[in-house]
Amino acid sequence: MKAIKYLVMGALMIGFGTPVMAQDGSKADVDAVKKIISSKPADLDKQMKPFYKANRKNPENLLAIGRAFYEAKDTARAHEYAQFALDASKNKYAPAYVLLGDIAALADDGGGAAAYYDNAIYYDKKLAEAYRKYAMVYRKIDPKGAAQKLDELKANCPEVNVDAIKGHIFMVAGDEKNAYNEFKKVPIDQLDKSYLNEFARASYFQGHFEDALAACEQGLKDKPRNATFTRLAMFSNYELKNYEAAKGYIHRYFNETDSAKFSEYDHYYSALIYDALGEQQNAFSEYDKALVLVNDSSMIKKWAILKTLSDAYLKNKDYTKATDYYKQMLAAKKDLTYDDEEGLANIYTKEGDASADPAKKIEMIKKADEVYAALIQKYPTQEVYSTYMRANLNNKLDNNMEKALAKPYYEKLASLLSGRNDRTKGQDTMLKTAYHYLMFNAYINKNVDGAKAFAEKILQIDPEYKAALEIQALK
Repeated sequence: MKAIKYLVMGALMIGFGTPVMAQDGSKADVDAVKKIISSKPADLDKQMKPFYKANRKNPENLLAIGRAFYEAKDTARAHEYAQFALDASKNKYAPAYVLLGDIAALADDGGGAAAYYDNAIYYDKKLAEAYRKYAMVYRKIDPKGAAQKLDELKANCPEVNVDAIKGHIFMVAGDEKNAYNEFKKVPIDQLDKSYLNEFARASYFQGHFEDALAACEQGLKDKPRNATFTRLAMFSNYELKNYEAAKGYIHRYFNETDSAKFSEYDHYYSALIYDALGEQQNAFSEYDKALVLVNDSSMIKKWAILKTLSDAYLKNKDYTKATDYYKQMLAAKKDLTYDDEEGLANIYTKEGDASADPAKKIEMIKKADEVYAALIQKYPTQEVYSTYMRANLNNKLDNNMEKALAKPYYEKLASLLSGRNDRTKGQDTMLKTAYHYLMFNAYINKNVDGAKAFAEKILQIDPEYKAALEIQALK
């Protein structure tokens, strides 16, 4: 009795000291190996020998062990066990090639990885994972070729959502147009969170705001605190002019999401929404927050925010702040254009037109005129237009042509345009305006012949111009 007792105890003691191998290999072996790997023993190879021996004819288990090494970032042993799995299957076990491809991809060997994945597909034409991974590494070489590989998967596995995978491939490759086209083929309720995220972004950046909004709303059903979905829903509603809905998303985004950081772009869009709703003070506050956060690496530039802020104050008829922010914009923007610099003259002109104070009106119109005078020097190719604007501005300061303030500018304009045979319709209009002024200036100064001469020039441009016909008919 004692002998039997000690024999059983001895067997139990041995069980605690060494692994118990299943004769044909089993999942328990794989689980045991994972524990050994995680413990990082010094004699790892020695402890692995009995597991290899028990599973040497089981490619599935050998590969699972290889995967365990791969996940532990031990790619050398992962490669070794992937090869063991191939040996056990006479080089026909497709998942082993997938693991070898993953190892090659991790080493940034895209060509080698693609070749391994292609081998996996050769031995198992329904192994969706191999097609997807092939496409992921091949996209760096040829995104369209990668997408074509997925068409093979669709032919062999119709049940796999290939279009979504193709959308993902294009999105990772930075091809938002093709990404959108592929995602659009998939019913929106069949896209998981990551694909919905990509579809929403591709749709938004391609200008398909209704699709972007639909993707965001679908994603928010399961992830109501998701910052990306909430943010793009706010932006898309703004672009669709759903301003009240967009305003609702402002509160959700800043107060009910898991976003840890808000950007200048978030505040800028919020300002645009408030501005569209006529809530100027909220808009100004958000613009100011955007200006605090913006920097040289921002997607939106500081000058663009300053320009929009100036426009907002101009719409609010606060000309002082509109001018101040516009000047800041001009200082902040590199490579200024004619239109940029002319904008300051437009603000001065609007302030002058709106002023009930005659002295203020004169001051602002003269400032606008000074801008155009400077623009002629800086942009000689815009001399015609700038001269036309100077003439119009000076005409505003001259009641009934009493001082003929605009005359030298209209004469200059006529000189610049009269000899041109390639005038545009716009330039014909400018020239006709100049001749109109000069015609009436001559007439009020009792120079009928001079007035008739200008009338004749107008009729050469516009034979039915009523005022010129009337002057021409004078006796």
